Amino acid sequence: MRAFILCFILLISVMFPIGTAEANSEQFIIINKSTNKLAFFQNGELEKIYPVGTGKTDDLTPEGTFEIVNKIKNRPYYTDNIPGGDPRNPLGDRWLGLNARGTYGTTYAIHGNNNPSSIGKYVSAGCVRMHNDDVHELFEKVNKYTKVIILKSSRSFEEIAKAHGYSLLPEIEVTINGKKQSYSQAPFIRNGRIFVPMRGIFEELGATVSWKASTRTITATNHNTTLQMTVGSKRMVLNGKEVTIDSAPEIRNGQTFVPVRVVSDALGASITWDQVNRHVTITGKVEPKPETPKEPEPVKAKVIINGKEQEFTQDPIIINGVTMVPMRGVFTSLGATVVWNQAAQTVTARKNDTVIELKVDSTIAKLNGVDIQLDQPLKNINGHTVVPIRFVSEALGARVSWDQATRTVEILE
Repeated sequence: MRAFILCFILLISVMFPIGTAEANSEQFIIINKSTNKLAFFQNGELEKIYPVGTGKTDDLTPEGTFEIVNKIKNRPYYTDNIPGGDPRNPLGDRWLGLNARGTYGTTYAIHGNNNPSSIGKYVSAGCVRMHNDDVHELFEKVNKYTKVIILKSSRSFEEIAKAHGYSLLPEIEVTINGKKQSYSQAPFIRNGRIFVPMRGIFEELGATVSWKASTRTITATNHNTTLQMTVGSKRMVLNGKEVTIDSAPEIRNGQTFVPVRVVSDALGASITWDQVNRHVTITGKVEPKPETPKEPEPVKAKVIINGKEQEFTQDPIIINGVTMVPMRGVFTSLGATVVWNQAAQTVTARKNDTVIELKVDSTIAKLNGVDIQLDQPLKNINGHTVVPIRFVSEALGARVSWDQATRTVEILE
């Protein structure tokens, strides 16, 4: 009798496998229909994100919590009698069946496809499509009875995972030259590579970072080092030399992340990783940034033209010891007309037969077509152009004097 009961139990277990026996709580899959992305979590971390295709209409791909209940290679496409493994098979050659809507892995699944251009779109009759290379990779990693969440959400995959009870590892911390860093988006591990927020780390090490949205290109400069990378590309240009990196930069929640090894390769920093405490330590030389030029020294001064004290919205200023006066006010008071070209950043003044041309930040002015060297370039200060007082004399033949004691500019024709 005991032998009969034992055989009966074994038979039942073979016919109806108990899911919890193979369940792996360390694995977790989220499919977000809002973005058509699939996230695969393993051992408490978001390991990889894949693009997917989902249902043509919102109701076709079921939403909820499911499990992967079977894994099939080369599943035939019974509808059109296409054998498994056939390049024409719209299911590809890997099938991860889900226990959805009363079916047990026979109707709904994560699978490959025979139309790569459909990935990322709303195209299927209810299944979740992946690129064949991606589903091959996932098929080898994922275990049966792994939980799969399908939903529409604007939240991050980590936030969704936490909300559904998945236990994530603590965030990775970064210390640079003994100083603990704080980022709005934490570093993460993807395919065994540690990714760090590029701008925050590079700037902390003294580099300047710029972003070109049209080409999704990041450029970092640090004195003698110039680094250029493109999101999604493993090609890096370092001081004009092309280098291949093991993982491409990627954008996560609006921020660019790069493999931490790039910090070492580009800036010569030393990187250590404490896996137990999930702590990245970066030690590198911080090159001092060039000092920001000091603002011109403001001067409270009077301007007297032909014996009459003038009032201008821009006071004279001193730049490198040269007294600069507001050009429009002074030239207009002396009978000249002044025209400002915003696009070209140029000023043209005319008085009788005299034509004067100047350009912002240029030390060369033209007087009736002849170049004149300025003591200081024309400057645009608070929306007003200022010129060296000596130029007023050279351009319009006026006598100019500066009284340091009384801080007075006097101009006489």
